[in-house]
Amino acid sequence: MLNRQQFVRGIGSTALLSHVPGWAADAAAEPPNATARTVPVPIDHDAAHRGTFPLEYLVAGEIAPKKPTVLVIADGQQFSVRADAMPGFRKLFGDDVNIVGIPGRGSAKPLLDLLGDPAASAADWILAYRLLRYRQWVADIDAVRSSVLGKNAKILIFGTSGGAFLLHTYMAAFGKNVRAAYSEVAALPPMEAEIGLQHDKFWQELDEDDRKLLWSAITAHPGNRTLYAQLFQRQNYFVELDGLKDARHDLIAAIAKDDQAVIEKASVDYQVDAVIRMMSTTAAWSIRVREFEFVWPILGDREWKKTEFRPDVEVSDLLAKPLLDLQAGGKITAPTFDLRPLNDVSAEVLVVCGRYDHISDYREEIAIAEHYRNHLLLILDDDHMMHDFKAIPDARPSLVQAWTKGLHDPSFADALKKIEPIRWRES
Repeated sequence: MLNRQQFVRGIGSTALLSHVPGWAADAAAEPPNATARTVPVPIDHDAAHRGTFPLEYLVAGEIAPKKPTVLVIADGQQFSVRADAMPGFRKLFGDDVNIVGIPGRGSAKPLLDLLGDPAASAADWILAYRLLRYRQWVADIDAVRSSVLGKNAKILIFGTSGGAFLLHTYMAAFGKNVRAAYSEVAALPPMEAEIGLQHDKFWQELDEDDRKLLWSAITAHPGNRTLYAQLFQRQNYFVELDGLKDARHDLIAAIAKDDQAVIEKASVDYQVDAVIRMMSTTAAWSIRVREFEFVWPILGDREWKKTEFRPDVEVSDLLAKPLLDLQAGGKITAPTFDLRPLNDVSAEVLVVCGRYDHISDYREEIAIAEHYRNHLLLILDDDHMMHDFKAIPDARPSLVQAWTKGLHDPSFADALKKIEPIRWRES
């Protein structure tokens, strides 16, 4: 079984998550600086009679009553909220706020014990979906807010990638409890489906020669299609944007030659094998459920697979298969997402995204931002990993810390100046 650190290294593999090192906070070798606390929450918020379990959350230092409190939201596919990461969050947010991290119910031992072995032939994915769907996570977030700060308290809320998806669904349900929100590279397939987008542009981005070579390899070795999808999907997390085209070209050439040495090395370098192993651990429960909620709106009838290769979507399809099969058989109902309540949210909302994000099309970020009447949208000339944003010294901490003070605080204008070189504008 993979340990927690291996989860952290491997979790970026799933199609709609963050690759944790350097993502939200880097803990380096610093000792943990967090207190683990718990709040009792329903096993099933839709069936209170099932009882409760202790949901863990992490507090950086002490809660100072006069300081605003940031809730940092992890998703079932992220392991960025950990005790050893809290010093990194303190560097990111500064000293003027309380920091509360919510790892989420996907790592709660009582629920995992209840669900058992996800690799078993009798694995109960119907129960897993009931207990791990986004509505449960969102209700947990508000339970932590109320427990830590009080029933009527307002929070700041921070999420990236899948965590930002939960942020927006929380805002739709509990937006009245939020003073300010920071969403970075949010994964928003429901929005994508609503406006007719497809975030996976891999096939269109290849030149004609590479497309022909890769399609010939897929046709000659159809059993390897899944491996190829995992390799190219993972590659996005390890190769920066300016080197991605060449890296894809080189890997396609190796696949076309069936160069097993290169393919096997890429599998190790991109942690494909580690991800496969992880899917036999209890981490698979939340990963597969969350992937189902992400991918079902954009999957379609799969007819596109006859003419196109979409690594991100195909990996999501693979991971979500137990739930997609249940949906196809009428055993579960796909989730619905009503974002209309966002129109009534008064909180300040900062939406940060990358123009070349392989997971979330920047146009869906525009659409979600426009749901909020008090928002600011920053489109950066960057990718899902925000490599260029993080490469500018102190740019991300400056922006985040200014956000905690308000979008009209003078420090926010100063923070915007630091990222001006990577602000994307259509030419």
